[in-house]
Amino acid sequence: MDDLLKLAIEAHGGLERWRQFKEVRASASITGALWHLKGQPNVLENVEAVAQLHRQHLVTHLIGKDRRTIFTRDQVSIESESGVVEESRVDPVASFRGQSLETPWDALHVAYFASYALWSYLTIPFLYTYPGFVSEEIAPWEEDGERVEPFDIRRQERARK
Repeated sequence: MDDLLKLAIEAHGGLERWRQFKEVRASASITGALWHLKGQPNVLENVEAVAQLHRQHLVTHLIGKDRRTIFTRDQVSIESESGVVEESRVDPVASFRGQSLETPWDALHVAYFASYALWSYLTIPFLYTYPGFVSEEIAPWEEDGERVEPFDIRRQERARK
C-alpha cells in the first residue's frame, strides 16, 4: 500500500476500524441526464441502499414501489420487498456488450450499473486494499511548460505540523 492510500485510509478511520463494520446504509435520489438518455427517467428517485462492506453485494430499496434490487458480482435481480423474484440476470456485464451511448436500458441494466457504481462509491478508499488492486505513485510530468508533481504525501504531512 502506497503512502497516499495509507493517508486516505487513515483519514477515513483506518483499516482496523473499517473491519469492524459489515454494512452501510444510504438514502438517496439518484437522478440525472443518463437515466433520461437510457429511457429510465426517475427510476432511482427515493431509494435506500444497503451495501455489504466486505463482499460485492448491495440491496437497493425503491421506496414506495414495493420493489428492491439485489446486486452481486455475478447476478442482478429485481424482486418485491417480500422476496418474490420478478426478473434476474446472470452475468449482467455481458448484457452491456455492443451497446452505444444511445442504447436504451431495461430495469436490470439500471439495477446493475447503479448498484456496481454505488457499491464502489460506498467502499472507497478501502476497496483499493482488496486483492487485485495495485497502487503506485506516478512520476512528475510536464503540462503547459510547467512541471507538475504528483501529490507529495511527505510535503503535505510537514505542512500540517
